[in-house]
Amino acid sequence: MNGKQVKDYLLTNWMTHDALWYREAASRFGMSEASPMNLRVCRGIGRIEFRRLLKATGSKPPKDMAQLKELYEEAQRILVPPFMETDVDFQTDDIILFRTRTCFAHKGMREAGLIDEYECGIFERIKGWFDAMEVDYTMTPDLSRCLKYRGQECHVTVAFHFN
Repeated sequence: MNGKQVKDYLLTNWMTHDALWYREAASRFGMSEASPMNLRVCRGIGRIEFRRLLKATGSKPPKDMAQLKELYEEAQRILVPPFMETDVDFQTDDIILFRTRTCFAHKGMREAGLIDEYECGIFERIKGWFDAMEVDYTMTPDLSRCLKYRGQECHVTVAFHFN
């Protein structure tokens, strides 16, 4: 395998582990326990993996959108598996729009019969990235329930508040 194939293989295995863990936690503890646990774990792994990325690249937290974009794109290149179909549009000097076309989490939770209680862990991971970057931001809309489950497009806006 070449480097990209190895990366995709490892990321796919990691996501499979995540899905299996989530289903097992939901089966054992119910969604009322599994969902908050998943959110905490996703945010935590986001913080950890991004801090490691900052250290590995010798980068500092971004001071503006240009620096944030550079860091985000590097993280996406390294940490995001190929089956995550999300367009990331850096719209202005302080806004990113995420447009998820096909969501593997929505599909998996729907197939498992758990979608009506699922809370989005995908964007919790991204929040962890922003936490590690030490940036102030606002994310909309409310993601306490899956947007696709609610019949909406999964379009998430993040507004940054750089000093």
